[in-house]
Amino acid sequence: MRTVRLLVLIALVLSGTALSPLTVAQAAPRVVAPRVVDPSLVTRIVGRPLSLSTTGRATFSYRANRPHEATVPGVLFRCTLSGPGQSGTPSTCPVDARSGPQTTGRITYTRLLASRRAYKFTVQAFLPRRNGRPAEVVGRADSYLWRIFNVVARDRFLPSNGPSFNRPLSTTKRRVNLNRVIRTVDSMPGYKQAYPGLCPTDPAFSPGTIRVSLYSLFDRAFARALIRARKRCVSVQVLMNDHLDRHTDPSWRHLEDALGTRVFTPSRTVRPHFAHRCHRACRGGGVLHTKMYLFNSTLRDARRNRLRHVVMVGSSNMTSNAANIQYNDIFVQRGNVGLYNTFNRMFNLYRRDNGFHRNPGTTTNGVFQTTFWPQARGAADPYMRALRAVRCTGANGGTGIRGRSVVYVNMHAWFGTRGLGLADQLRRMYSRGCYVRVLYGFMSFGVFKKLRKGTGERMSVRRTLFSRDGVTAYVYSHLKNVNISGHVGRDRSTKLVYTGSNNFTNHGLTFDEVMVRIASGSVYNAYVKQFRYMSRRLSSATYANYSEPTGGGRAPRIAARISAAERAMGELAPPPGTPTIESDAIRVGADGRLQAVD
Repeated sequence: MRTVRLLVLIALVLSGTALSPLTVAQAAPRVVAPRVVDPSLVTRIVGRPLSLSTTGRATFSYRANRPHEATVPGVLFRCTLSGPGQSGTPSTCPVDARSGPQTTGRITYTRLLASRRAYKFTVQAFLPRRNGRPAEVVGRADSYLWRIFNVVARDRFLPSNGPSFNRPLSTTKRRVNLNRVIRTVDSMPGYKQAYPGLCPTDPAFSPGTIRVSLYSLFDRAFARALIRARKRCVSVQVLMNDHLDRHTDPSWRHLEDALGTRVFTPSRTVRPHFAHRCHRACRGGGVLHTKMYLFNSTLRDARRNRLRHVVMVGSSNMTSNAANIQYNDIFVQRGNVGLYNTFNRMFNLYRRDNGFHRNPGTTTNGVFQTTFWPQARGAADPYMRALRAVRCTGANGGTGIRGRSVVYVNMHAWFGTRGLGLADQLRRMYSRGCYVRVLYGFMSFGVFKKLRKGTGERMSVRRTLFSRDGVTAYVYSHLKNVNISGHVGRDRSTKLVYTGSNNFTNHGLTFDEVMVRIASGSVYNAYVKQFRYMSRRLSSATYANYSEPTGGGRAPRIAARISAAERAMGELAPPPGTPTIESDAIRVGADGRLQAVD
């Protein structure tokens, strides 16, 4: 029985073969041409796209160490591209028609997709099987990995050169300065597909840098903008004074979590991102008070790279109080490489957070002169030098007032022995014929009396500090600004602006501070226009001091006192009934002297 079944099975198989010969042929294994590996035949990729590219076009150049033979087919190349949207199938790729000791070729791929996945290009030289060559000869291949990212920014804002001023008493213009900085942060271009984990570690491939130094960072919108920039692979480094921390400042806590707190790696290289609190100032002593915001987009595609060498400097911190209570300024300059490098070099000293290194003196970059404090021990006060250079008569060319030089001072804090000395200098200038116009926020009564004594129409001293309840202020000037028009040095028709972070106080010489001198008529006109607006909007010739409102991320409130030395120089207690200066912006040092800290 088994024999019968076996015979039937054989018959069925034979009949199937006879009926379906094509089926058997299709099932036959594919014959692969024989290959021989020749390690001495070497291929090298000699031209390639950047390892991180922002374009969908990639061109490769390659060569093999054998001559090209046009008549007798010699070296050919086989290329493979794998990655997003690619099949990874090998194909013969172009060979140059030129002859020489080596064979070269070039291929371009277009319409490649941006993706987190990497592309891989492989090229291999080979000798085809023909003309008596029994097998294909293949050499050693070469490969290259790269990624393509889209360039993206949340905003398309380009800050114009010049100053901006917020108006705390206007609900629509309170956040002008803060929004100007935030929109610039959001307009820094970066990489869309890189986050998380794919941002380049090589600084050469970073899309840009943001460097921030300030006293207080309490604005959540600003912190979120910086974190968004970090996610686009922009290098974000932030330095802040140490009066706030992650427990008292939610915005700072979010920054620390996103950027990290350590400036250096264990090998002492600088980390690309950090949010660091300087210990009792970064370079000076006591307080980090410099407010500077630096932006530099370094994308290789210049068309997408408008935020180049941007410097923002002024009196504004990134806090709600800077918008809602204080008058502040932010001055912007784009494209001045020297000015940007001046600020960036100081930021790099600040981030060491290990004290005074050198006296930077005053650096000139075109119409800008930048001075950082602290200066060397015993150096003259730069603000005193600026005031002493003014000649009160002989102004011409549309400057000054009726041939006399004019000085506008818009100062947040003004007291102490330094404050009295600067007040003495302004009195001397007034007596020599200058016009002197003063707006102040917090001023000691001694300075006020010195400035106001026996003045006429060429001198005005008005406060910008006001309270609704007689105790707490709801508005005041936070600017640290001096504007001069007239005869300065040998120039009888100059217009100058001084702005930055430096108050007219003793510790303005020892804190981390900055002052920028700007020789520009248009900038001068803008600051004087703001001075006049503040004078008209709300100011008073009657002396008063009030405490600052709580909140906004400020230091603990400490009532001010007058030291014996200051009293001997003319500092006076205010009249009975005048509220005491009680402000986080003013505190008392170990020597009993007043210090400005905001």
